[in-house]
Amino acid sequence: MSFEQLAKDVLENDLCAVCGACQLACPPGVIGFDGLTPVLIEPAWTESDCGTCGDCLDVCPGADPQTPSSEERLFGRTRTPEERWTGIFSEVLAGHSLTPSVYESSASGGSLTTLLQTALLALDVDVVLSMGRDPDEPWRAAPAIVRDPAELTETAQSTYQLAPYLGALRQVMDEEPDARVALTGVACHIQAMRKLQGMDTDAGRWARDHVVLMLEPACSSSTLPEGTRAVIERRALVPAESVVRLRYREGDYPGGIAIRTDDGEQHVVPFWQAVRDFAGNKTHRCLSCGDWMSGLADVSVSDGDPNIFAASVQRSERTKHGRVFVRTGAGAAAVSAALAHPLLSVRPVELRGLNLGLERKRNRRASYEQADAAIPAGPIPGHREELDIVPDERWIAAPDDVDPDEAAANGTARREGNE
Repeated sequence: MSFEQLAKDVLENDLCAVCGACQLACPPGVIGFDGLTPVLIEPAWTESDCGTCGDCLDVCPGADPQTPSSEERLFGRTRTPEERWTGIFSEVLAGHSLTPSVYESSASGGSLTTLLQTALLALDVDVVLSMGRDPDEPWRAAPAIVRDPAELTETAQSTYQLAPYLGALRQVMDEEPDARVALTGVACHIQAMRKLQGMDTDAGRWARDHVVLMLEPACSSSTLPEGTRAVIERRALVPAESVVRLRYREGDYPGGIAIRTDDGEQHVVPFWQAVRDFAGNKTHRCLSCGDWMSGLADVSVSDGDPNIFAASVQRSERTKHGRVFVRTGAGAAAVSAALAHPLLSVRPVELRGLNLGLERKRNRRASYEQADAAIPAGPIPGHREELDIVPDERWIAAPDDVDPDEAAANGTARREGNE
């Protein structure tokens, strides 16, 4: 196997998750990214130089996240059909940060940011990997290596944009091999790291010993950079090149797209409008993804409001918070440390009602399972979604296009997966 096989099995089938794990796992370090595409960056290197090495394909979650084998290592069992979309967890809590700056900066209460800060302050973590912005093009997402807990406030909030991510840990692994690492990432990032931790390679052993905490936000699906550019240029009516700061969930909950330009002006696009622009700018891999959460993180967090699209249209009356799924001993220890400092507030919460992001994910996945196309493996081998498919555009219809009765049935009713 080689990079050539990765190209054949993953890239040519539009199954690349743009997670960056191949860049981290490649033993000679010859894989990089051209935009969002993995490429060989050593000019003299050819696929034949890879020999029998297949680490890039072995770590890749694009075609097969290998969730069952990771669950066996983490939990000693695989999930049941009833756990299909939530995964295995020990408890679920409603949580929010007790630090005003973190709470105000967050998309849904700051639980993830607080746990990352706790890792640096109390769990002997040296480095955090979070999603930040490209310093040269601040409207583009880019991985951020963070060492100061205060700096995590700037990387708080969801980032609805794809960017090569895990490869940013390559420098940490090579130059600071003893550093303890915590990270936040969506399902494909966590799946890739769990695959890497199961590999008998130098990078695999490093990941097992030094990546000590993984946190994830729920993900309806991520978006190409063109989706963010469309919001900037078609909604805010400013050139992307003029942007000096971009936030996806700024202001009164559930927030809006806040765009600051080089003339000092602030432009805000309603979140529901941005969601509609994002919908037309997604990859096949993201659209066909079978995971809302990987279920493999130490802690997963979803928005406390089950329908932030409707909340953006109607102004939510809910208190900003997240639902915190505690899965592993490392996750429980992080939550306990955050409570002890105290940096985090939590309360028990019951799972019931609809979650719009999850419903969109389920319906899209079902439509791809019924189509004759290459799609990533789901967490339960052979499992198929059996439901009457609601087209995605109906879940996120513009307010003037919504029939109140249909909206109650398809978009704003509260069913599976929430309090």
